[in-house]
Amino acid sequence: MWVNWLPLFLIAAILESIGQISFKKAALANREIQGVHYYIKLAGNKWALGGIFSYGIEMILWIFLLSQIPLSIAFPLAGLQQLVVLGASILFLNERMNLDEWLGAGLIVLGLSTIAVTG
Repeated sequence: MWVNWLPLFLIAAILESIGQISFKKAALANREIQGVHYYIKLAGNKWALGGIFSYGIEMILWIFLLSQIPLSIAFPLAGLQQLVVLGASILFLNERMNLDEWLGAGLIVLGLSTIAVTG
């Protein structure tokens, strides 16, 4: 049953969050640079490289999960990653969510709950 793999989904969600937060920090660090120089600086940025590394590990984990769980179950469960990224952006980037974003997050929780109950 897929619920046995939930800890790995959580690890994948955390890796996704690390990647997204790292990419955002890389983007902020280089936002004043224009043109090809932007990409050159980005290629050596520790945040960008960390995000790529995090994504690489997450991709390997995701492929493993897909070998164990039907895509029709695994892909909707990836919504967990969206929730973790939202939480991380609030905690680590001091971003704020408006009412529409909170409602969207609530719908993701509802969808995940539906899969958990019916799966």
